[in-house]
Amino acid sequence: MNRIYLIGFIAAVSILSCKKEQKAAINQTEKKVVTATNEEQAENKSKNTTAAFSWENIPVTTKDIGAYPYITPPKGMVIDENTSDTESYDFHKLEMFDGNSFFDIEGPVEKMGIQMDNDKEWNQYLFDKSVKEYLTAIGAQLVFEGKIPNDLINQKGETVNDRYTYFNNFYVGDIVNSPIRMYVLKTPTKKIGIQVYSDTARGQIGVVESKEFEQTIEKITADKIIDDINTKGFATLHINFDTGKSRIKSESYEIVSEITKMLNANPDLKISIEGHTDNVGSEETNMKLSKNRARSVLMALVDEGVDESRLVSTGFGQSKPIGDNASEEGKALNRRVELRKIE
Repeated sequence: MNRIYLIGFIAAVSILSCKKEQKAAINQTEKKVVTATNEEQAENKSKNTTAAFSWENIPVTTKDIGAYPYITPPKGMVIDENTSDTESYDFHKLEMFDGNSFFDIEGPVEKMGIQMDNDKEWNQYLFDKSVKEYLTAIGAQLVFEGKIPNDLINQKGETVNDRYTYFNNFYVGDIVNSPIRMYVLKTPTKKIGIQVYSDTARGQIGVVESKEFEQTIEKITADKIIDDINTKGFATLHINFDTGKSRIKSESYEIVSEITKMLNANPDLKISIEGHTDNVGSEETNMKLSKNRARSVLMALVDEGVDESRLVSTGFGQSKPIGDNASEEGKALNRRVELRKIE
């Protein structure tokens, strides 16, 4: 009987010993997991603290870089003026990438689509080598060369079309699918960004020179309106109407109020209110629309207490453009109301 008890005691001790060993092994495993997790977090933290681009880290070149846009096509190649790859802006931006982060450079922007002269077969090697050696010679610094990672590409728009639109605005080339080269160039007085793209059919160069933004929008006031009328004989106002209609939008009633103030401050002044449109639609429709819009402004002034005998209204439709109707900017300029002094 004692022998049976002894055997049972030994078995119990063995089980307890095994459980202690298992618990110790689990604790050691958990400790390793926690340690590994901490190491991964530290590594990720290190990755996320990559320094952003700084012009302070770019050496200043004293080379003669010539005049803006600072680079021309290689000999035997020309800028293709008949492609959307070629664009020029007085103020725009190019978005740059240095391998770690994106950064913007704002100012005058020149985008150049490059092709061979005289319809010769495109020479990608010549283009790449010529541009690279020239930029290196004038002191430009290559900050990135390659394909921008897809996870960063996808941050620039919810849909494929959104991303293409974004990159077409602020880059040259097919950035979504292809590699690009990014250069920066710093002189004692200038900071310049340069994008270079090429494939087997074409080359593209984008240049931006850093320039402080200057606000040119002026608040429309009664004083500004009368000053324009006295100095130029007329004042141009961009009053917003419902699309294709003559109803004044609520945000433009502030302009109507400033016209009223101007007329109240100049009781002897009589004005002609003249409507103008862009060229969207037929001439007949635009003529009628411009007259109706001018009449709407007149009636809004009368509603604010201006004597109708001081006002006349007319419209000229699309017949007197001041901007290029081939562009959205030009069309916006042409959609206007002018106030002219009646002698």
